[in-house]
Amino acid sequence: MKISIIGGGPAGLYCANALKSSNPHFDVTIYEAKNESINSFGLGYTLQKGTKGFLNKIDHAFLDSLFSNKKPPHLTRAVVGANDNFRFFDFAEGQGLARCDLMRYLRNKALELKVKIIDKKVSTASLVHLQKTSDLLIGADGVNSIVRRKYAAKFKSQEHEAKIRVSWFYNDSIEAQKDVRFYVQQTPNGAVQLCSYPITETRQAVIIEMTEKCFKEGGFDERSAEQSRNYLSDLFSTDHDRISLIPTQLSWFPFKMNSTKSMYYKNVVLVGEAAFSFHYSAGVGLNAAFSMGYTLNKCLNINQDINSALHHYTKASMMALRPSINKSREDISWLESIDTHLKHTNGCDLIDHYLQKNKYQQQTAYQ
Repeated sequence: MKISIIGGGPAGLYCANALKSSNPHFDVTIYEAKNESINSFGLGYTLQKGTKGFLNKIDHAFLDSLFSNKKPPHLTRAVVGANDNFRFFDFAEGQGLARCDLMRYLRNKALELKVKIIDKKVSTASLVHLQKTSDLLIGADGVNSIVRRKYAAKFKSQEHEAKIRVSWFYNDSIEAQKDVRFYVQQTPNGAVQLCSYPITETRQAVIIEMTEKCFKEGGFDERSAEQSRNYLSDLFSTDHDRISLIPTQLSWFPFKMNSTKSMYYKNVVLVGEAAFSFHYSAGVGLNAAFSMGYTLNKCLNINQDINSALHHYTKASMMALRPSINKSREDISWLESIDTHLKHTNGCDLIDHYLQKNKYQQQTAYQ
């Protein structure tokens, strides 16, 4: 079987590895714009039990290979802060990992399995040719997928650009940092969120979010990168936790959530964020990407023809992902109105309100 995969990020690489591991005779080619996935939004991941399980299915020794030169942070606790109030909670056990390390591991694994990787950005015009010359064309090219957009009517896809601005930073701590941070600070222009995940002993990947209104009224579109970094570092620093953000050259961008009602059309199928993108707070993006790749491989192995396999894959994936899709929509809806939700909440109740945000959700307009 000749399989072409558009996108060499975690979703495309994992899918290719799963296919070649169980079907060495498959001719699998990944088309990836040079460094595009490595440099795309996102600096790190939390590998929890389910995600590690999917990696284990294609390589029993994956932990030794992935973490051969360093011990990853072991994550078991989260600290939640709202203004000057802080509390500690148990966190679903996992390990922090830099994106570049995961990408390097998956790419090396693909090359070891004889997956062909072509550093080429595929244009919309060339998709039809690839569809015709491949037995299966897999769109694994992320939230801005050209595959999904090319066949949008067939996939019945929807895109929602949330009224939220996001950017990524690093933070280096003087001492070892193993806690996952979830902080929210109210400012005169609105609430600002910080989510921080350890990816090495002293370095964390940091996500900063705020509403579009807060972003504009706070002048972030006019501040230099240095000014924004200094302001946000001061905003979230306390005597017990000094934050010193490091710019990553990633701009402020609006969060996009896309979804599809059908995950395949003829011999074209979607995996990862090309099919569904999840808000970071749902904590399922990487696991969902691996799950889709694993499920697609299984369905191809147990069905006699591609159409039956893709139908089976869509049905199974939709069923498995529905709770995560709903949670992501709820989180986005709440975040778009975070300033209204928190405006009349007393300081001592902010953490409880923040933790129970799904109880304050608004009906989404894009279901």
